[in-house]
This record gives sequence, structure tokens and C-alpha cells, in this order.
Amino acid sequence: MKVNNTISRRTFLKTGLAVGAGLYGLSYLSSAREKPAIKQRKEHGMKPGLAVVHGNVFDPADEPSIVKEMVRRAIRALGGMDKLVSRGNKVVIKPNIAWNQRPEFAANTNPYVVAALVELCLEAGAGIVKVMDNTCSVNPATSYENSGIATAARQAGARVVYLNRGGFYDFAIPGGKVLKSWTFYEDMVYSNKVDVLINVPIAKQHGASRLSMGLKNVFGMIGGDRGSLHTNIHPKIADLNSFLKVDLTVLDAFRTLKNHGPTGGRLDDVDNSTERARRIVAGIDPVAVDAYGATLFGMQPNAVGYIRESHELKLGEIDYRLKGIEEITL
Repeated sequence: MKVNNTISRRTFLKTGLAVGAGLYGLSYLSSAREKPAIKQRKEHGMKPGLAVVHGNVFDPADEPSIVKEMVRRAIRALGGMDKLVSRGNKVVIKPNIAWNQRPEFAANTNPYVVAALVELCLEAGAGIVKVMDNTCSVNPATSYENSGIATAARQAGARVVYLNRGGFYDFAIPGGKVLKSWTFYEDMVYSNKVDVLINVPIAKQHGASRLSMGLKNVFGMIGGDRGSLHTNIHPKIADLNSFLKVDLTVLDAFRTLKNHGPTGGRLDDVDNSTERARRIVAGIDPVAVDAYGATLFGMQPNAVGYIRESHELKLGEIDYRLKGIEEITL
């Protein structure tokens, strides 16, 4: 009996499509499996307590050098940046650059705090240091430039990055109390994008969350409808922080914004006093940093909902004294 080995064109095409679909499916599954790992907190040798450096400026011309020295003293008190940053590390520094305001209005992080951290990371051997924020400005460049942060960061050796829409992805938030998932920026999340994540907020009053400091500053690491988060905001801030793995928080309280936050815009709302400002607060525990920061506004830490909620999620210690505090005066 003769076997017909001839394959019709229709059969050939159908077979080819099936094989192609199978290969596409395998490729898709392979791609899904090859997604970068989620960043975890970096193992390090930094001290667990807080470092608080008090300073002053008698001549505005001295501000850059004094602020930078305050930051250096704070990091030195924690053990030094080389205890956190290893040679070749990819470092992301996330200041508050949300608003189109000059530094004296205390709506954004002091540019010299950012510059000092960039310098310290590079001195510790970082391969690259990126400075970025998801601003509230229609044109991010206006906030980056007018805040003074872009210039200061570039001069210190950082790569200043504007966030792009294609870099936001949805991630599940395991154990989230209110938020089960949200959209985060890849450079703050994926292990192939960042080895060390440094959060650098400014201490200020906030109309929705009472205060804006380190824990609230993660809003600049996310996308989506951020306005919707302002309803029942406190547990949502805690949920976002349960997902993000910040390694170091450096709170800029050199100037604080005591009223009309978070945007500011009036010098009368800025506190420059040594009683409530002129400080840099640094620590690896974001809850402890914010708990101390609350006292600068005359508040008890447990009276600020998101600090309390974050402590209850075991993200840090609300009694900032428990792990020790070193206060230094320049």
C-alpha cells in the first residue's frame, strides 16, 4: 500500500499557525518567568537608631556648606554610607520635588541635602546615582529646576531622571489593609534597577495627612490616580510602604513648612527656628524618622494616623528612642 506523504497547503498553514502559537505561548510564559525580582531591603551595617544633627546659618551664603556638613555628620553617626552602599551599586535618591517652588518656601527637599547624599554615595563606590520624583507639576522640569535640585544633583555627579509613563507597573501588595495592589515606578521596585533606595523628604504640614515626611513621600514613587488615595489616606500610606523597600530615610527639617502644605508659597509659613527646624534626621527605620519629625510640629507620633498605621504593620518603631538617638550640634 502506498502512503501519500504530500501535505496540502491548507494543512501546512494550519500546522504552521499552531506551532507558531505554541512557540508564542512558550515565549510569553518564559518572558513572564523572567520578570526581574522585586527589590528587598539591602543587607548593611548601619546603626539601627536615629541621627539628629542641629545646625544654623548666620549668613545665607553659608547654607550649602552647612547643610552638606549636617548630612555628612548624620550619615557618619549611622556608621557611614559605605555601610550601606557597596561598590558598583545602583542607587536611587528620591527627594520631594513635587512643586514648582524655590527652596526658601520649604515645599521641596533642600537641594544641598540631595547633593550631599549623591556625593556620599559616589564616595562609597556607587556605580550610578539617580535622582528622581513623580512630581505634581504638569511639566516636571519646572519643579526639578526651580527647586534647585536638578542643578545641585547634577553638579554632585548624579543622573537626574524624569519619570516616563512606560515605567509604571501594577504590583500586588501582599497583606495590604486597604490597598491590595497599586502602580509603582520600576526604578524604585525592580532589583535590576536599584540596589539602594534612599528616601529624602522635607518635613511639612499636609492638608490631607496632617504631615508629609518620609512615609508620605512614597507618593512620588507611584503612579495611578494618586488623588483617590487622599480618602482614608492613613492606612493607604502604610500599605504603600509595606511594599516599597526603602533602605535609608533622610528627613530634611532644615526648614519646615508649618502651614498651607503641601504646596506652600508663603514665607510666613516657613519655620526657620532652631526650636522646630534647622535639623537633619536620618535613620534606617522610616517610622522612627517620621515619629521624631512629628515632634517638630508639636504632635505626638501616634496622633498622626499613617505613622501609627505603619507601626501597627510592623514597618518600624513609633517610639523612636527605643533604638537609640544621637544628637549632634554643629
